[in-house]
Amino acid sequence: MLGRILVFLGGLLAVVLFSALLIPYFVDWTDFRRDFEDQASRILGKKVVVHGRVEARILPFPSVTLHDVRAGTDADGSPLIQVARFSMDAELAPFLSGEARIFDMRIEEPKAKIRLLKDGTLDWMRGSRAEIPARTVVLESVQIEGGQIEFIDEQSGRNRVVTGLNADMSANSLAGPWKAEGRAAIDGHPGSFSLSSSEPDYAAGRMGLRVRVVPDEHPVEVDLDGAIAATAGKPAYSGSFSFSFREDEKQKQQAGQSLFSSPRTRGSFELTNESVRIPSYRMELGGSENPYVVTGEATLDTGAKPEFLLTADGQQIDVARFAPPVVQTGKTSRQPTASVRQRIEAFAAMVARIPVPPVPGKASISLPALVSDDTTIRDIRLDVRPEGSGWQVVNAVATLPGRTQLEAKGSLTLLGGPAFNGNLLLASNQPSGLANWLSGSVDPAIRQLNAAGFSADVSLTTLNQRFDNLELAIGDASLKGELERRSDGKTSNLSIDLSGNEIDLDALRALGSLALGDQVGSSVLDHRITAKFKADRFNMAGVTANHVETAFTMAGGILSLENMTAGDIAGAEVKARGQLQGSLLKYAGKGTVNLHAADMQPFFTMLQQKLPNHPFLSRLAASAPWYANSDLAMDVSVNSENGGANVAVSGTVNGSRLSAVAKMPDFLSITDDTAMSLEAVLKNQSTAILFGQAGLDPLPFDADGEGLLSVKLNGTLGSPAQTELRFSTERTHFSMNGSFAVSAANFGEGSADVALESADIEPYLIMNAVGLPQLGGGMALKANAKVAVDGQKIALSSIGGQAGGNPFSGNLTFQRAAPHPVDGDLSVRTVDLAWLGDAIYGPVIDPETGALNAKPLAMPAFPQLKASLALKAESFEAGPFGTVTGVSARVTHDAGSLSLDDVAGTFMGGKLTGRLAMSTGEGAGIFRTKIAVTDANPEPILWANANGPVATGRVAVDLTAESTGKSVGEMLKSAGGSGEIRASGLVLKGLNPGAFPPILQAADGLQQPIDAPKVRPLVDQSLWQGEIGLGDVALPFSLNGGALHFQNLRAGIDPVTLTADATVDLAASTVNGDLDLLFNPGTETVAGAEPSVRLNYNGPLAAPALTTDVSALSNYLSLRAFEKERRRVEAMQASVLEKQRLRREVALYRSQAAERQAEKERAEAEAKARADEEARLKAAAEERLRQEKEQQERLQQQQQEQGQQPVPERQSAPVLVVPPTENAIRQLAPENAPATP
Repeated sequence: MLGRILVFLGGLLAVVLFSALLIPYFVDWTDFRRDFEDQASRILGKKVVVHGRVEARILPFPSVTLHDVRAGTDADGSPLIQVARFSMDAELAPFLSGEARIFDMRIEEPKAKIRLLKDGTLDWMRGSRAEIPARTVVLESVQIEGGQIEFIDEQSGRNRVVTGLNADMSANSLAGPWKAEGRAAIDGHPGSFSLSSSEPDYAAGRMGLRVRVVPDEHPVEVDLDGAIAATAGKPAYSGSFSFSFREDEKQKQQAGQSLFSSPRTRGSFELTNESVRIPSYRMELGGSENPYVVTGEATLDTGAKPEFLLTADGQQIDVARFAPPVVQTGKTSRQPTASVRQRIEAFAAMVARIPVPPVPGKASISLPALVSDDTTIRDIRLDVRPEGSGWQVVNAVATLPGRTQLEAKGSLTLLGGPAFNGNLLLASNQPSGLANWLSGSVDPAIRQLNAAGFSADVSLTTLNQRFDNLELAIGDASLKGELERRSDGKTSNLSIDLSGNEIDLDALRALGSLALGDQVGSSVLDHRITAKFKADRFNMAGVTANHVETAFTMAGGILSLENMTAGDIAGAEVKARGQLQGSLLKYAGKGTVNLHAADMQPFFTMLQQKLPNHPFLSRLAASAPWYANSDLAMDVSVNSENGGANVAVSGTVNGSRLSAVAKMPDFLSITDDTAMSLEAVLKNQSTAILFGQAGLDPLPFDADGEGLLSVKLNGTLGSPAQTELRFSTERTHFSMNGSFAVSAANFGEGSADVALESADIEPYLIMNAVGLPQLGGGMALKANAKVAVDGQKIALSSIGGQAGGNPFSGNLTFQRAAPHPVDGDLSVRTVDLAWLGDAIYGPVIDPETGALNAKPLAMPAFPQLKASLALKAESFEAGPFGTVTGVSARVTHDAGSLSLDDVAGTFMGGKLTGRLAMSTGEGAGIFRTKIAVTDANPEPILWANANGPVATGRVAVDLTAESTGKSVGEMLKSAGGSGEIRASGLVLKGLNPGAFPPILQAADGLQQPIDAPKVRPLVDQSLWQGEIGLGDVALPFSLNGGALHFQNLRAGIDPVTLTADATVDLAASTVNGDLDLLFNPGTETVAGAEPSVRLNYNGPLAAPALTTDVSALSNYLSLRAFEKERRRVEAMQASVLEKQRLRREVALYRSQAAERQAEKERAEAEAKARADEEARLKAAAEERLRQEKEQQERLQQQQQEQGQQPVPERQSAPVLVVPPTENAIRQLAPENAPATP
């Protein structure tokens, strides 16, 4: 500001010289040099001497030129003012009126020296008083060229030099007003200026002055409007000022994209040599109609110890109020968000336009808040001091969006590009809010953080950023180290060295990209990176590794992993190193990875969660326990020109020796046509471990010895791959050859031929929790089939083989969706009913006792199986009931229940149909069956006697049975049901239907008493020879208590009738029954006795014991002999008995006649008594009616005498009228019948 005032003073000095030149025109032209020097000395108050020549002319207009004009003398003897050449041209006519009009004046190379004394006064002001003929001279054009003013400040010891002063000036009079425009340089800082003044106010000792200064080095304009005065010889300039930034056309076009509009400042000022004082100022930003306002004061002390102070207090900033409109460049109205770099560069550009004071001082800025859209920067505090060409940031504090605290201290350099060196602290308690404000979006990694921040000694420029003593906090992580980014404008180098308790690489990358500004295309991965990390926990892509130490570089298309050690990645210890170079079209690299884990479950689970969804990963995670104690080494190589990607794996997995090679020629282009191949071999002494590693879920039960499992895949990802799977031991061999899909969408779908052969398959069944009934005896198996797998089912076709000597064949289909139902057809040689019972109830026979199992029922062998099969069997073993051949049935198994429906077969030469069902539930078993047999020959199951089978014929059987129980034995004991055996052509062998006559004939010769010992020989001689043809017989029976009960069976032919009762114990296979042969005695009938013989059968059903009971026949024969003797005695007594009967009849008839006469007399007496009683009751009723009528008449007469209304006639109550006869029914008397008292 002082330099600008010096320009003004220099111009004023030139005016004085002009006045000195003009005076001689009004005085004397003959002695011009001497008169000029005198008049100029009087006007300036200093001695003026013209050392050069003087040139003058009058026509055509007065013109004077002076050379080497000097005024005053400094302390060192040099002139205070020296002008190399001074010339002017004046108009002649105005002289006649006493006015001098100078239309052209030129002052070339003027030099002035102004000294400010130690007391603050100008030495120019000392000496004679200047006298200026102000109103008689008019200056139309004054040109100053090559001027120089030297200002010597003895008070502060600093000097100022104004050089290159060129100006155009004019004035209506020497007193003013003055106008001037020109250029000059103060201490080498060029700029332009303009000024205008008013006429001096001599009474007040001041003159109005308006000055505009436009420096070249800073795009600003300064307007001063005030008054200049000298008090006690000390100059002072005070008034108002305005300060604004100027913009060229390019800047005006970019104004709409600027983050900070140019500020406009107005205020008051007081300018003296000792200080520049701004008591108040008002700075406006944004639109003029509603600007953002900053107010404050400033002081610049220019004394011996120059210093300045600036304070600024602003109101809350709403950026939307003064931000220029956004130019919309896209199809939507979305406004692009400026990156951190853009914000810093825009702020630095604005700050760089603010001139740095050349003197020490302090500026303090305080803003309560800055609002932009929905974000607010609060509590802004900035304390700075000038430092060379920049600023020393004493303290910078602000609260950014996301509850973020920003603190900075250091040196801010603006020339040659902005730079900051110092300490920086940034702490955010809501990183997502900060990220959204900075970039307009939030990276998912940042969204998960609850806090983030850093503190460091920083060195920041537009190209290089260095963070020393860096302490970084990301969430719960605390890191220390160094970070440096260097850029030459084309490439960037990023060096990172961090260590701490936790490193989240995703969050670190997101924060780094946020700071560098991804919106301009620069991300962390675009840099040449050298990184070292060491952390207790290391998070990357959602995977956490513990105890991690790694070092890698990435530059020039080469990623070099020097080492990576992770003590715990999901439970696995991993070491890796390698190198990858090239591009997506041409690449090469190799590396090694070592993995060791005691438990692979967490590692496989992590792979399942982080890799794209694939059924193989799900199965691998489920089988993780079988991969315990894994120690693997992987050699990886990639080469776009030689085989693509190759991975070789070797090591041990839970005791299995693993070797595998995988190849993918074009692994960067994962499409359906991408080729791949895999060969893997596993060897282990434990076949259970191999089965588990193959994806099954075996029990810890080994089968054979060492096993080998191999798989080969060859094909493309989008089509079924040629697949070869083999498993072999010394006794078991399995192979599968075909093609299967490997893509996630249809993994495992395909077809193949499978073959299995084992000397004993039972250990493998037990290993895989397949508990077939009656295991333990060993079972050889040989089978082959064709398998086809699609998204819904697994189909086994052309099944053939044998199991335990039992051939089988068929087709089966397994549904892949739970509960995995099975359907198909199956043909076998033999089906055992006991085996089926074992499958549902557990062991049917107790292996310890050989009897039916009395222990509680076991769980079904296939509790989860749901199956429906068309079954064919050559034979169906039904235990004690025999064998059914040629069986066909529909077998259904569901939730532990088994049913055989539509059973058909051949049983004992006849046809068998029916159904059978077995199930369990809540600890109890249920058995149901309904069987029908037609045209069967029972001889195979009947016992035999000396004459062959005990019976012949054809039979039909109907049986319906049901049983429940908590053990097999209890179920049989509780079995219930019914049925019927229908026999046709039934013949009982070994029984003589005509044995009765010979027995009678032989019995007539027996002596009394007749008993069983005497009769049995007679029966044995006649009964056991012959046969009884019964023809068609129905034998109903019931099933109860585990036994068949035949009761009250009856059949017969003349002369014998058969009755029978029998019980067949199904559990014990025994029979207990009796057969009664009742002979027809004909005329030999004896009351109270029948001639019958009982045959008792007891014992095993195959050969029951026979005993003969002849007690009934013996009794008959004894009674028959007694009856003969009785009939002889009765004949003698017959006549006596007849007479006695006739006498008894006569006595009876007489007694009956006397009784009838007595009854007649009694009835007549009772009738007379009833008639008398009825007459008495009737007379009593008539008398009662008469009395009631008389009483009523008396009451009526009394009422008439007393003048009262007559009393209503009382309603007669119903009267029972008893009819004259007691046989009549009592009924209510009529309403008008007389009432009885």
